[in-house]
Amino acid sequence: MAKKNLQVEEKETFESKMIGSVSGFASKYRLVIIIVVALVVVGILGSVIGVTVSKNAKEKAILKVASLEKQYIEVLASETPDWTELTSSLNAMVKGSSYPSVKSAYLLGLVYFEQKDYAAAKDAFLKTRDLNKNIYLAPLALVNAAACAEESGDTTTALAYYKEARETYPESGIAAKALFNEGRIYMQTGDTQLAKTTFAQVAEYYPTSEYGKLAKNLSNVL
Repeated sequence: MAKKNLQVEEKETFESKMIGSVSGFASKYRLVIIIVVALVVVGILGSVIGVTVSKNAKEKAILKVASLEKQYIEVLASETPDWTELTSSLNAMVKGSSYPSVKSAYLLGLVYFEQKDYAAAKDAFLKTRDLNKNIYLAPLALVNAAACAEESGDTTTALAYYKEARETYPESGIAAKALFNEGRIYMQTGDTQLAKTTFAQVAEYYPTSEYGKLAKNLSNVL
């Protein structure tokens, strides 16, 4: 996460009349029938192989993105991070709504954020949300996009993303943090009354969360 709070049946009589002619046809055109049957079998096998290849490709993609996430952690921990290779590899993985693609876009956001390229990071996080709005990464990406906007000094956009995160994903577990951050921005920008009201809402809506408890204290002192 970013650092900033980141599915003809024929009648029997007719069938009987046709047996003789069908037998003659089968004898005369036996080779053709065998070829056709062979093609059908090949088609079935091709479908099975296609499913298997698709499954294997998906598994490989999942393993690949797991490897890239590990690489991200390793580069992050290094004294002189070089993000060039990882950035290129992640960009190559972003090509659809599958989990590996969405996760790669999310990791790209983190990579750009670490380099303080907040505009590119925000775009990557929004890309994460747009690729698959039903995946668990979507609300996280929105909050991180808000953090990027904050780092760029755009509190209006940050507030819009925080609001979208909590309203679109109220059960995600990220809603409390999003609403709390709205209150924090109001407090930082000097709108004390709105900050107090927002913190009181956090405390009321999410009393057992860490943000709810912290918001209650802040609401009492403002």
